[in-house]
Amino acid sequence: MTKPAYHHGDLPIQAQRLALETLRTQGDAAISLRALAKQLGVSAPALYRHFSDRDTLLAELAIGGFDALTDRLRAVDQQTPRKALIEIGLVYVTFAHEEPNLYRLMFGGRVLPLGAHPQLDAAGKSAFKVLENTVANARQLGYLKPSPVSLITAAAWSLVHGLSQLTIDGHLPGAKAEPMLTEGVLSLLLDGSRSDSPQHSEQSSQQQLQQDVTL
Repeated sequence: MTKPAYHHGDLPIQAQRLALETLRTQGDAAISLRALAKQLGVSAPALYRHFSDRDTLLAELAIGGFDALTDRLRAVDQQTPRKALIEIGLVYVTFAHEEPNLYRLMFGGRVLPLGAHPQLDAAGKSAFKVLENTVANARQLGYLKPSPVSLITAAAWSLVHGLSQLTIDGHLPGAKAEPMLTEGVLSLLLDGSRSDSPQHSEQSSQQQLQQDVTL
């Protein structure tokens, strides 16, 4: 196997790239600083100068994952609140489906517990903030129940996280394979008290919701 070439100062970047490849194909348990150093053709102490331990390296991978997820979430068009709320969920579930092992590392908590890596916690909050802002906008315009934004956001996050986990574990098809399933589940968040038409009844709102969740 040809050893990756890197310039002076690029060792941390090369190590993260190689670790990410390992994570994607074998999971986080297969990542070892000594094994990475050997693959990169450097001594273990050289790698330890950049990463104090294995968890520090894993935290960097998780931070990169949250940054990528946040970029995708921020790219969602916020002009139509109802559509934006569903699209945010679709982006979230799709990311988990495309990067299952990275997603597990980001949200597992077993390997990287909350509070152990402040920069990782901050990266996670950035992604959460996009969801929270989307929920707040939809609630303000009447698409969600008049409950506290923090409560609705927690419910929304729980819903998309559970859907993502079931998807990557093979219990449900992914958003690309079965988009109507994902959209239908996400539509359960909507109150139905706001529609595009000024004249509507509770019955029509319920019918629209039933139509949204039909698979």
